[in-house]
Amino acid sequence: TLMPLEQLLGWCYVIAWSISVYPSVWNNWKLKSTQAVSVDFVMLNTFGYSCLIWSLLLQLYCWQDIVAKEDGAQALARPKVSHFDFWYCLHGVVMNLVLCSQVMCGATIWRFHAEQRRMKPVYRKTLLAAITLWLLATLRFFNSIKSNGWDNAVTLAYCNKLILLKILMSLIKYIPQVKHNYERKSMRGFPIEAVLCDLIGGICSIWQLALQLSADQGFTAAIFIANFGKIGIALVTLFFNFVYISQW
Repeated sequence: TLMPLEQLLGWCYVIAWSISVYPSVWNNWKLKSTQAVSVDFVMLNTFGYSCLIWSLLLQLYCWQDIVAKEDGAQALARPKVSHFDFWYCLHGVVMNLVLCSQVMCGATIWRFHAEQRRMKPVYRKTLLAAITLWLLATLRFFNSIKSNGWDNAVTLAYCNKLILLKILMSLIKYIPQVKHNYERKSMRGFPIEAVLCDLIGGICSIWQLALQLSADQGFTAAIFIANFGKIGIALVTLFFNFVYISQW
């Protein structure tokens, strides 16, 4: 009886999180301006989604299905990620690139009003530091794979680093948008519909994961480590959505 509910929750958070991007794109187009959107938020969010899609790709399609290790030790638990997560994230990457095009090239591509949109120095340095960390972790991962072959522990460690970058980007990206709303003293052009969809998606994601764990291994420290990305991203999303609602 749990499977249909799990699938329903999966569809709910994929649809809700996917829809949440469209109100911002639509409002920017309608107003011919991106003043309601923080450029720092958009750039950090795009990089975060890129880290997440790469992590999901590895966990879904490169994980080695091993029943038990040769010494009899229990095999590493497979992270609770699904094709729902992958397709939602792929859609998120595409839509964030669209949003980037509006923010960075709005006048030339979208025929928006001419606007000077640049990242603040502190967030630009943060993004460059995150890209550097991603590059170092990626080089180390591929070097390990080249030397020792595919290994689930190495893959999971690398994927968790990518997800940690995504969580950090999520933590940081919301701050400039919250500050941007505060400095403008207005929420004009910032769609509350996107926040509500984001909120619904976060609740459904946590609920689905709880059902999966209760029907499978239960909740242990090892399971938390294997799934901390999904848990962390959902909790960060829920917290800042309540902040946006309070500003609205």
